[in-house]
Amino acid sequence: MRAIDPDTLLRRSREMATAVHVGDDTILCRALTRYRLYVDARDVGFGVHVILDGAWEKGLTVLMARRIRDGMAVVDVGANHGYYTLLFAHLTGPTGRVAAVEPHPRTAALLRRSLSANGFDPWTEVFECAAVGQDGVRLGLHTPDGEPKNAHVNIDPAASADAPVSVPGARLDTLLAHWPRVDFIKIDVEGAEDACLDGGWSLIVRDRPTLVLEFNAFRSRDPAGLLDRLIQVYGEVGVITREGKVVEVSRQRLEDRENRQDWMLFCESKNQNIRQLS
Repeated sequence: MRAIDPDTLLRRSREMATAVHVGDDTILCRALTRYRLYVDARDVGFGVHVILDGAWEKGLTVLMARRIRDGMAVVDVGANHGYYTLLFAHLTGPTGRVAAVEPHPRTAALLRRSLSANGFDPWTEVFECAAVGQDGVRLGLHTPDGEPKNAHVNIDPAASADAPVSVPGARLDTLLAHWPRVDFIKIDVEGAEDACLDGGWSLIVRDRPTLVLEFNAFRSRDPAGLLDRLIQVYGEVGVITREGKVVEVSRQRLEDRENRQDWMLFCESKNQNIRQLS
């Protein structure tokens, strides 16, 4: 997969895509030509795409596959159904370790089933919580109809009392305190990026892991401050295109709150010998 281009990946995945209904509004499908992935049959935002295409975000998939190696320690924050978690577990192999952080109870349960179905249990961990800046809090989880991938937490505990679903919150620093290092982090948390970084900042400063972060200035608490923090650690911030390339985008565009575009930010330390860039 590391040598394949995004269009070929999508074509091959489509050719081998299969799916079967297994009851309880659950579909078992084949993702990326090889992985067994359980998906909520009512999910129209992510589910219908991976069921029919066998792949999701082809460019981002290939970019991450080219950077993750055997033995790496990888974190998938906002793991959703576990499409990327399965990819990470395969690429790191049993000498690595993968953590998936997913607060939605139903989605986290499907994620666990997928990891088990692929034999990845021994080197993976699932944390059923939201990655935020505080430990021991309860937060409201809001899920748009048919869009579990867009579920988001209200990071203000005081405003979460009336939410239909309450989930625990925890700091990444706490969840991964037993890990000696972190090599790669993917964060896609629908507006809680600032809080997620707050809770994992000591890990980021310590290890300077390769970081893929969904960012939207409209949803960010402090977009300029968030970018400043990343630049302070990594020196520069790139943006991942749909084709899986890393390009420069002006700070003005990234910080424009009137532009509600989701960007996939990319940060990487050039000082880590473990990474073999392509």
